[in-house]
Amino acid sequence: MTIARTVYNTEELLGVYRDLEPAQEFWLSFFPSLYTSESERIEWSKITDYRHLAPLVLPTAQGRPTFKAEENLFSVKPGYLKPKDAVQAAAMLTRRAGLGEIGQAVPLSPQGRYNATVTAILQKHRSDIERRWEWMAAQAILNGTITLEDDGYPAATVDFKRDAGHTVALTGGARWGEVGVSIVDSIDSWNDTMADAKFGGPATDVIMGTQAWAVFKADAQVQKLLEADIRNTSGTALDLGVGNGDKVQFKGNLSRNLRIWVYSDYYEMPDGTIVPYMDPKDVLMIGQSVRGVKAFGAILDKRAGFQPLPIFPKMWENEDPSATMLMTQSAPLMVPVNPNNTFKARVLT
Repeated sequence: MTIARTVYNTEELLGVYRDLEPAQEFWLSFFPSLYTSESERIEWSKITDYRHLAPLVLPTAQGRPTFKAEENLFSVKPGYLKPKDAVQAAAMLTRRAGLGEIGQAVPLSPQGRYNATVTAILQKHRSDIERRWEWMAAQAILNGTITLEDDGYPAATVDFKRDAGHTVALTGGARWGEVGVSIVDSIDSWNDTMADAKFGGPATDVIMGTQAWAVFKADAQVQKLLEADIRNTSGTALDLGVGNGDKVQFKGNLSRNLRIWVYSDYYEMPDGTIVPYMDPKDVLMIGQSVRGVKAFGAILDKRAGFQPLPIFPKMWENEDPSATMLMTQSAPLMVPVNPNNTFKARVLT
């Protein structure tokens, strides 16, 4: 039976891509803006923000200059992604579990399997690429840096210049759950640090790893706050009961302006190793002033016209060995423009 191995154009592939379910996005939700670069580098700048007072002068004296613009320019070459798979004609002749055929009364035709396989590969590419976007967003927010490293890819670190004091590890006598340690006071202090920092701002969200949450919800002061705020006068309303098993759980508010989340999502390495995006002992605070940007460099492919596209799928025929190839490309970098609006603490040993 002849199989028409259709080589779909980019517009058709993007149409399929848009219909596919995206990967779960939590950290990416803090990166609402989109920026595309027409070069292979991504550039952004920040003007130094001074909190100077206007100088006092006599009304008969000359005015005094105060304008002072200092620009910090960042230029980064993003990591490049290009998963590639073959659509083999021979695999179209038998039922395939991955296409949901097993157990069906009427199997797919070979042509139907071909089209379903193209869709399945696109879905795999999309989920892998968007999971890498999510990983970059998590690294940028949690660490203030992204270290790009993989097999065959030399290690390179993108440093967003978060103040060193916005990453802390509590030591003996100061860790959560230890005698005399106020969890509420520590969160309050970290919020002040963020609010007072240059290009900082107050926190809107506190994201806790599972172990940090377990200690937090057992804290006597936290429970006392809930009891004292039975009429919800200060906005404290938390669900301290059994979780629902979701990898991202909203637990309520510690105050009117501070949401609490519990996070436990993970990704999988090629060897099967499970790696959490966030250490379960960590607490991350973040605010709306972080100004996260999903940035993308140009696609280095003449069929893409070297355009700055977030994602670019393409297909072509390979003659020897005979196969239809499907590849998806992306040049992403998740940029927290104001990383000082984040704060990470390791609260347990």
